[in-house]
Amino acid sequence: MSRAAEPRLVYLDHNATSPPRPEVLAAAMPLITEFWGNPGSSHRAGQRPAAAVEEAREAVALAAGARPKDVIFTSGATEANHLALRGLVLGGVGGRVICAAADHPAVLEPVRALGGVVCPVDGEGRVRLDVLEALLAEAPTALVSVIAANNETGALQPVEALYALTQRHGARLHLDAAQWVGRLPLPTAWDLLTLTAHKAGGLKGAGALVIRPDVTLQAQQLGGSQERGRRAGTLNPAAIASLGVVAASPPPPALAALQARLESGAEALGAVITAQRAPRLPNTTHLRFPGLAGSLVVLGLDTHGVCASVGAACSSGAAKPSHVLDAMGLPATEGVRLSVGWNTSEADVDAALSALAVVVEGLRGAEELFG
Repeated sequence: MSRAAEPRLVYLDHNATSPPRPEVLAAAMPLITEFWGNPGSSHRAGQRPAAAVEEAREAVALAAGARPKDVIFTSGATEANHLALRGLVLGGVGGRVICAAADHPAVLEPVRALGGVVCPVDGEGRVRLDVLEALLAEAPTALVSVIAANNETGALQPVEALYALTQRHGARLHLDAAQWVGRLPLPTAWDLLTLTAHKAGGLKGAGALVIRPDVTLQAQQLGGSQERGRRAGTLNPAAIASLGVVAASPPPPALAALQARLESGAEALGAVITAQRAPRLPNTTHLRFPGLAGSLVVLGLDTHGVCASVGAACSSGAAKPSHVLDAMGLPATEGVRLSVGWNTSEADVDAALSALAVVVEGLRGAEELFG
């Protein structure tokens, strides 16, 4: 007896990770299969990998408006965030740290561990500037850290206003721009900037913390002199090269049109788009079907071959309510995140909408039947 054919895979979870771009593979594969030496070695086997790392450093610096020597490569965005937060505060800079209630756990948890303060956000998920200003006036602050583009909703923070505010109060501004990379030109109003490769077609295992020249950090990874003594550990040239490629590549031009097509179709099915009044990433759609659990919608979509999520990949497996939606004053279990990427087509969006219609109709029917 033949098995039923598997549905065509429609991948709309690029905010969790994105498949490698062809140009990324072209840059990275030789560093895995042929030029696999340690970039810290002085002999010829290490020279090509070392050159690839420095080429990527220059590309990242150019995209961020920084100097190459102020780019610190890490294993990913989480490590870069910890280096920014702990490295600055434990490095002797006086004052507390503040983050936003809608930030990623990779910022929220170290801020709490450092005894920091969490600033509320508004109904669109953007930092309450009035509250932040009061907090900054209340006590000396070393660092304000915010997620520049929210990983769940795609909402963009008012980074220029945040930078001006922190400057007035003598604090540093750290932007977690992990989701911003490859989708919009990088922001320029910051003191410390977190980047990563794999959300926009790069490889997992590479991130960067970019700092302004007058920022001093205490290394959190000890035991080697890599990265000018600011981050010990053998570098991953293939993944770092992929970050350089992503940083240097223009954002895919079709993202906004695909997002509009997806949201128009979802609204026709009764969806409410989250943070719709805020500036958002051109690839991220977070929606809710009032009264329906987002986890059930995501499970239903998966049976139709559509990959979506309820939020951050690092926590969605735990089926926890979204702290982002909770901070915004919205039902914390209703969210569904659909994020398009460099290889998404109109056919993918249309297939996802067809599956969404079937799933929502089925869940609504079950709700009416069983109350």
